[in-house]
Amino acid sequence: MIHRKKISEVLIENDLDIIVASSPQNVFYLSGLESLTQRLLGQKAFAIWQNDLLNPILVLPAVDASIIVDTNVPYNSVYTYGDFFLYEGTELSPSDRAVQKIKNENNFENPTLALLSAINSIPLTSGTIAIEKSGFSFSEIDELTRGLTFNTVDAENLLSELRQIKNKNEVKRLKKAVEINQNAIEKAITTVELGMTEQALAKCYESELIFQGAYPLFTAIGFGSHGAYPHAVPGARALERGDLIRFDVGCTYANYSSDIARTFSFGEPEPALQKKYEVLNGSMDRGIDLLCDGVSTDVIFNSVVDYVNEHGSKLFPKFNRNHVGHGIGIDVYDRPTISPGMGILKSGMVLCIEPPYYELGTAGIQVEDEVHITPKGVKRFSHCDPTLLVL
Repeated sequence: MIHRKKISEVLIENDLDIIVASSPQNVFYLSGLESLTQRLLGQKAFAIWQNDLLNPILVLPAVDASIIVDTNVPYNSVYTYGDFFLYEGTELSPSDRAVQKIKNENNFENPTLALLSAINSIPLTSGTIAIEKSGFSFSEIDELTRGLTFNTVDAENLLSELRQIKNKNEVKRLKKAVEINQNAIEKAITTVELGMTEQALAKCYESELIFQGAYPLFTAIGFGSHGAYPHAVPGARALERGDLIRFDVGCTYANYSSDIARTFSFGEPEPALQKKYEVLNGSMDRGIDLLCDGVSTDVIFNSVVDYVNEHGSKLFPKFNRNHVGHGIGIDVYDRPTISPGMGILKSGMVLCIEPPYYELGTAGIQVEDEVHITPKGVKRFSHCDPTLLVL
C-alpha cells in the first residue's frame, strides 16, 4: 500500500531528511499500521519515513505491539512507550515471543521520549524534518522541538498532497468499497414496503455492508420531507406512497472509504420531482465529463451549478452550492474539495461528484458518484440511474 516513490520524491523536492506522521490516517498511509489505542483512546502513534530506509520506523503504545505481529506490518524498527502487563505462560510460540520483543526492546516512559529516540537514531543530512503537528498539543510540540537539534516544518500539507494521488492498490480498495456500497443499497431497496421505517431500511443496508466485508461509516436515509435534512438520521418515520427515499451513505473497506448517494420514489413521483432528479443527474454527468488532468476545481464547480440553473430554471430557485464534490480515500473527505479556488485536479485522484438539492417540506434529491481521473480520461466507479427509479 505504501507509495514509496512519491514519498521519496516529496522528501527530495522539499530537501527533507524525514517525515513524521501523527494522525491515525497518515500513520496508516505511511506505514500500514492501524493503532487501535490511538483511534479509540487518543494515545499517540507515529510513523517515520526516511529515504535510506526500506520500511518506516514506528512509535506506538506498548499494548499495540501485538497488532504489528497480527497484521505483519513491515517496519525498520519499533519504539514503544508505557507499561502493559502481558504475562507469559509456560509455552510461548514464535509470535508470542515477537510480541514481547517488540513491546519491551525499545520501551520508553512516554511518547515524546520514544519519538525523540527514534528520530535521533536516524543519520540526517539536510537538518530539516517535517512533522505532522496536528497530533500534538502546544506543550508537546515545545517539548519535542527542544529535544531536537534540527529545523522542523509542518508535514500536514505535504501528507495531504501525497494522499491526493492514489496508487494501484489504493484504487483497487476504493473500487471495492464502492462496489460493496452500491450492492448494499440495491439489496436494501428490495426490502422496501409500505409502512417500513427509515431505521428498518438502514438496518438492511448496514447488515449487507457487513455481510460483504465492509463497515458502515455513515448512514443518512430519509423518507419524504425528512429526506430534505442533509444528514437525515434514520428514525421511526414510516414509508408512504409517493415518498422519495434518499440515501447518502458511506462505508469503509480495508481502511478506504466510499461515499455515494441515491434517490428512489416509492410509487409514482410528482412529475416535477422526476424532472428535478433528471436535471441534477445531468449536472453531475456534465461535471464528470469535464474531469481531466489539469482542469481546475472552478471549471467543474461552475459547470455543475450552471447546468442546473440553465436546464432547471423553471424547477429550482437560483441553485447554488458550497461545493459539488470532494476527494476520497482513507478519509471520506480527502482533498481537494470541488469548489472555487481549490486548485488543479490531477491524474490519479479519486473524487466524489454530487449536486444535492434539499427542499424543506418537500423532499431531498441527491445523486453522487465516484470517479477516477486517469491519463486516458475519467473512469466511473459507480453509476446513478439517469431517471428516478420507482419502487
